[in-house]
Amino acid sequence: MRLLIDCMPLTGGGGVQVAIAFLNNLHYCSDVAWQAVVPEKIKTAIPAHLKSDLRLLFLRKSVQADRLWLSVKLTSLEKAFAPDVVFTVFGPAYFHARAPHVVGFALPNLIYARDSTVASPTRQLEHILDLLRCTSFRKADHLVVETQTVQDRLAKRLAIDAARISVIANSVNPLLEANPGQLKTKANKFSILVPSAHYRHKNLEIIPFVAAEMKRIDPKLDFEFKLTLGSDSAPWRLIGASAENQGVRDNLTTLGVVPIVELGRAYASCSAVYLPTLREASTAVYPESFHFKRPLVTSDLDFARELCGDAAAFVPPLDAAATAGILLKVAHRPEYASQLVEAGKKQLDNTYLSASEKFVQQLNLLYAVARGKQKISAA
Repeated sequence: MRLLIDCMPLTGGGGVQVAIAFLNNLHYCSDVAWQAVVPEKIKTAIPAHLKSDLRLLFLRKSVQADRLWLSVKLTSLEKAFAPDVVFTVFGPAYFHARAPHVVGFALPNLIYARDSTVASPTRQLEHILDLLRCTSFRKADHLVVETQTVQDRLAKRLAIDAARISVIANSVNPLLEANPGQLKTKANKFSILVPSAHYRHKNLEIIPFVAAEMKRIDPKLDFEFKLTLGSDSAPWRLIGASAENQGVRDNLTTLGVVPIVELGRAYASCSAVYLPTLREASTAVYPESFHFKRPLVTSDLDFARELCGDAAAFVPPLDAAATAGILLKVAHRPEYASQLVEAGKKQLDNTYLSASEKFVQQLNLLYAVARGKQKISAA
């Protein structure tokens, strides 16, 4: 099989992790002839052994005008490489491939209701962009998602047959170290890792208010939220300013943008993991928390219930006081934290794939689409 992998829509976060895992597996696979196009912007996140692989072509993507250039460039590359199938890791793709085209989906805002408090002109623009995104996804020969919840919601949103959408469960990235060394953390400090890039739906802005409630309820507890935002980024500055206003600036810090090969150390050094997200189509945080045996606190929403089962403490995502109460319960009740960890081990085994299993399912899907099979199953 000749395979063209399109990573150009990616900017950061879990999507980059999924792409790196797939490319890493291909790097050691001799059965597939492949070429990948990757944005220069995420080059620093690519491990050294992949950067040196000549089958990766890094392209610029800096301004909106680049979309037109990329459409022409990707069409030209496809013509030159002549793939049997094209895989856009997460869309919408910047071009419509002539070969059978598989597109991954990870845009939760497209399948969940948007915030109705956003100003009207912004809502109108987002509505137009959503229509364009839907049109792009409908053009794909086949779509791939990570959960049944997303498959159901996406089929309804696009008004297409669910048979055009395959579900391939997430896995722990194979590049995460199984037994990483720990970051230095003050003894007896309750350290809460928030491993997330900044997007509006991640709801990171609630963290200073959760911290303020924790401090109000239990002023003697030594605790800290560890984010993974760039130390000079605008989101971190805004969250830091909010923490200052709430009197909890000393309770928030950032590790900076953590490369995948170093992320395991961040998990190993924390006491708990917190993801206050409002909607998800794909997240590596849940299986990673289970893998590193850390109690998980996250939002009480349908996607989280499907992915976590009883392996997470669920909280109303916009209720800072309720969230603070649950985090304090994890901090003060070791038996409760242990219960979550044990449930996480079972959830990881029962719901998620191993990295090798996921890769096999991805290849099976791509082979099936390349052969023009009508009803496609990844299994």
